Amino acid sequence: MEQQAKNGVGESVMTTMTQPAPAWLRELAAARAHYEETFGWPVAVQVGQRQLAVALGQVLDAITMPAGLADQVNQQLGIAMLAGPVIAHPDGGRWTFLTQAATMMRGDIVDGLAEHEVRHAGVGAYTVVPTETGDGGWRWISEPRPHQMLPSAYAVIATARRLCAAASHAA
Repeated sequence: MEQQAKNGVGESVMTTMTQPAPAWLRELAAARAHYEETFGWPVAVQVGQRQLAVALGQVLDAITMPAGLADQVNQQLGIAMLAGPVIAHPDGGRWTFLTQAATMMRGDIVDGLAEHEVRHAGVGAYTVVPTETGDGGWRWISEPRPHQMLPSAYAVIATARRLCAAASHAA
């Protein structure tokens, strides 16, 4: 919004009134700062979608799989003291495990798991991280904790591979 005002010598000047940022944007900015300061994650605000996304491939990676398998994997990782942050997708049908960045990950690491819909998202990809507002339906199954060591992508994939193999042998 623009207004005309007089400067100190009586001349008219145009001034611009700025509107405060909407509450949802301030909340996203605060959540972004929290993730970056607490966990060191490279988080970006996706204004158009009103959500936060973390860049993958340098600080962390992500392994996504169907919720049923993911629940079993999460339980097994917990028993092995390797559990980490897990995000449920809005449809509830998939979960994403946040893992250490696997800079030297072999390209075939998830081979044999495609039929089980296990996917690795690495360098150049993004994954949404939940916020307090929860507008998009993304939510934490297991929230990250400060100073928590993330599981390796290999541990998550190996656990999924073992559970899938056991299920196929039982069938």
